[in-house]
Amino acid sequence: MKRFIYILILILFLAHSAATELDIGMTIPVKNNKVFDPDKLVAGVTWHERARVELLNTGAETLNNIDVIVQVPMGMDIKLPTQELKDVQIDGNKITAKIAEIQPGESAAFLFEVKPPGSVEFRKTATFSISAVYQNGEGVQSTQYTHDVEIIPPPSWITYGTIIASILILIIVLLAAWKFQVLEMFTTIDLITIALLAGLIGVVFRWFWQTFNDLLGPLGGLLFTIPITVIMLVALQLVRKPGTATLLFTVVELVSMVIWGTNITIWLGWYMMEGVLVDALVILFKRDYGDRRFMAIIYGISRGAFSYWMFYFLYAPVVWKVYYAPWYGWTQVGIAAVGGLIGGIIGYDIAKKMRGAMI
Repeated sequence: MKRFIYILILILFLAHSAATELDIGMTIPVKNNKVFDPDKLVAGVTWHERARVELLNTGAETLNNIDVIVQVPMGMDIKLPTQELKDVQIDGNKITAKIAEIQPGESAAFLFEVKPPGSVEFRKTATFSISAVYQNGEGVQSTQYTHDVEIIPPPSWITYGTIIASILILIIVLLAAWKFQVLEMFTTIDLITIALLAGLIGVVFRWFWQTFNDLLGPLGGLLFTIPITVIMLVALQLVRKPGTATLLFTVVELVSMVIWGTNITIWLGWYMMEGVLVDALVILFKRDYGDRRFMAIIYGISRGAFSYWMFYFLYAPVVWKVYYAPWYGWTQVGIAAVGGLIGGIIGYDIAKKMRGAMI
């Protein structure tokens, strides 16, 4: 009997608690969290990151006169964007919000923006403290919530290292080309062919990709990966000289710099490295310029996966200071590999026909 009474009391207590519960949640940065890593801010960025605080009434009665206070850590600069909820104010290092009522099962939210610190010596955890006071049938109630965010040091040293690495790659490639007289092996026809194909990639297909990329969402990379692989294989089979891929992608970058304003100092290494990889494979497989379908597919997959890995895990954090969610980055690498596979199959047939026509 006593056990039954205890259970009944516990059930009534839990029911009473559930009836007056106010859940608080926070999202920062307010971006596509399926794509970008949540709860990560990079120190030293020049923009404000947007945050969203959401309050959910999970109880069975209306909550009234809700006062919310958000304590912003580390002295971050605060801004308020235009939003539906008007009674949101900045008070020093705090944001205060007043909400008239939240019906059972419904929610209310407000936005604010913070600018991460100018610099931190190492990764730190910044805690946003959120408190809410509200009224229900039992009187005045309160609840607390904390949200931890990781502050990442600005990758300036990585940026400088990337620039230096890009310059070193360029110097090494130029020295190798001079020592082994690589450029002298390319005829005028070869250079014109490479220039035309590079222009096709850097102007036509890049415009096509930028215009229609969003239509395919995450699969948009296929719009660029497949034609690049096809053109790369055409260049390999038509020119048939070591260094063709490196020269092709270097010219692509030069074209991009002129047409699209790409920062050549940062991105040159990225473009050249995918060409260096393909040329290394060509030499490794005894100067097979995609003459076999299997090798054409290997070149396409290797270039696509390598270039996208470099972008999502090195260049995006360095250049854009954007940290993609690991699963999204690896998914894009996989999509690029599939694009390389498809491009390898198509490119082999096209390159064979074009080479046969020339012969």
